[in-house]
Amino acid sequence: MAESFSRVGLAVIGSLALVLVLLNVIFWWRFVAATDLGLHLIDGTCELTSEEFTRPVWPLKMGWSFPMTGPSWTDVPCQVQLKAEGEDTEVKGSTILHFTYWQGMVWEYLKDSCSHLVPKLKGEKFDCAFAKDGSGGFWAAYVGHFEELPHLPRLLLMKACGLSFLTLGPFLLICGKTLQGASAATARENEDEHMEYQKMMVEPDGI
Repeated sequence: MAESFSRVGLAVIGSLALVLVLLNVIFWWRFVAATDLGLHLIDGTCELTSEEFTRPVWPLKMGWSFPMTGPSWTDVPCQVQLKAEGEDTEVKGSTILHFTYWQGMVWEYLKDSCSHLVPKLKGEKFDCAFAKDGSGGFWAAYVGHFEELPHLPRLLLMKACGLSFLTLGPFLLICGKTLQGASAATARENEDEHMEYQKMMVEPDGI
């Protein structure tokens, strides 16, 4: 029975460990990816080369907020035709332009949309931050210079550290307690078997 309990317990622990590890990997990957992107952003000037725009399937519109008294904002991605210039670099083509819609105490869910934000940029140049990919096209583009953008990597770092602290710490404690219980059960069973064997050895044979 102890062996069966040990196998079931280890299977449960293994499955839980896999889920927690994958979740932590995702959270830490988000932080690393956002940090890497920030290192490649170039401040420049952008303009829309077409009035057409669409709301992309991915990435999704995301709301972010620093805990307590920190700023809150919505990242609004819109598919547009864009021309960007900065640091002797020019990029043209279709890309996802990210708008930062700053939120207040009460969040606005109607105006943080492509249909509301994109028309405001038509026919004029605006400050932007952009990065090129390996083929010379757009990697990413944001409305506003880099220093004006919210510090998303810092928030993602806080989330990753918090998740690791809240999941891996208790998980290791649960693992230790479970393994300790399985070892104790195995020891008790072995002790019972040993006592039964000793009993059989000292009992006299029948007539």
